[in-house]
Amino acid sequence: MQSPSPSIRTILPLAFVTGVSMAAMDLYLPAVPALQAGMGISVPLAQATVAVYLAGLAGAQLLWGELLNRLGPRRCIEVGLLLLVLTSLGCALAPNIETLLVLRLLQGVSAAAATVVAPTVVRATLADADVVRGIAAISMVEAIVPAAGPVLGALMLRVTDWRGTFWVLAALALLLLPWVVKIAPRKLPGLNLEHDAGYFGILCNRSYLRLAGSHALCIGALLTFLASAPQLLQHTLGLGTAAFALLQVLGVGSFMLGASQSGRLAARLGHARVVRLGSVVQLVACALALLAAWSGAQLPYAAVAAYWMCFCGALAIRGPATFVDALAVPPAQMGRATALLVLALLAAGAVGTQLVAPFLGHVDSAVPVFAGVLIQLLVSAVLVWRYPALRQADAAASSA
Repeated sequence: MQSPSPSIRTILPLAFVTGVSMAAMDLYLPAVPALQAGMGISVPLAQATVAVYLAGLAGAQLLWGELLNRLGPRRCIEVGLLLLVLTSLGCALAPNIETLLVLRLLQGVSAAAATVVAPTVVRATLADADVVRGIAAISMVEAIVPAAGPVLGALMLRVTDWRGTFWVLAALALLLLPWVVKIAPRKLPGLNLEHDAGYFGILCNRSYLRLAGSHALCIGALLTFLASAPQLLQHTLGLGTAAFALLQVLGVGSFMLGASQSGRLAARLGHARVVRLGSVVQLVACALALLAAWSGAQLPYAAVAAYWMCFCGALAIRGPATFVDALAVPPAQMGRATALLVLALLAAGAVGTQLVAPFLGHVDSAVPVFAGVLIQLLVSAVLVWRYPALRQADAAASSA
């Protein structure tokens, strides 16, 4: 049975558990050099602790999507958080790099539970008019953690070593466990396993594929620029590290502002118009930035900052509606649909960053970065521009 309005008691714990799972990556990043020095290992080995975590996070998406129907949301999040506690404690006590690598892989597997369960529970338990607000709230946490995590991690290193990061993660996960388990439903509302067609059935759903593909490409565009920004700002534009930090602050601020209005706009305009509006803003901002870079003149920092603020604000407005509509599937398929969508987001980001990577450092121009982003945004917009599911959402919104 759906609740009449978004419940803080439901959304807040799920947003926090998502944040803690992300912190296993972002809070830890500043500790990588300290790990290298503390264990006396090479830079590639130290960086491998990041890579194996990401591998576990991506690889376990389909696993948790499968387990969600079998175990239910409450048991999945319980197992995931307990595993996060145990792996964090293991990392803190790891005697050597080999043990640490195995535990970081398992830590990624445990963190994947939250990325699948949290949005699925929000989509399945909140009323249709409130789901966008719920997903937007989780998105705000997902925007804050990557920006604040490294800063907090660096501050922690002033009072502890790299192991302290994992002690903190274990404590946070342990504190969240009873709170999240209390609010998570034992099974998804309306679950009927007769409608369970497995991953193949979801991949045959054209509506899902178009919405998921559009959202994945949009996130891919974000990560393509974000991964290229340090090189772009420092080597192409000749700016210092403070320029990237300021860009992060501006982007997160714009994202939070957009996310705070996303639910309201979706209720007023309908999902299709909101998605189109966000797509147009992103395309125009990127096209203008590309033209400025193509002109041959030095690209001003203000132009890059303006593009990034427009992109992040528009993503926050269109993203939750796209995510919610992609999960408009029977409850028996919802967990798998979420898992596939998150996996697509991770894959799009990895592919996008690698496509522009060969140009960075070899081409003294921002053109390759903005061109790569624009191509992804164009395909993303085409996939959702004319879409029956979104037109139905419009009708529902206008009749409400």
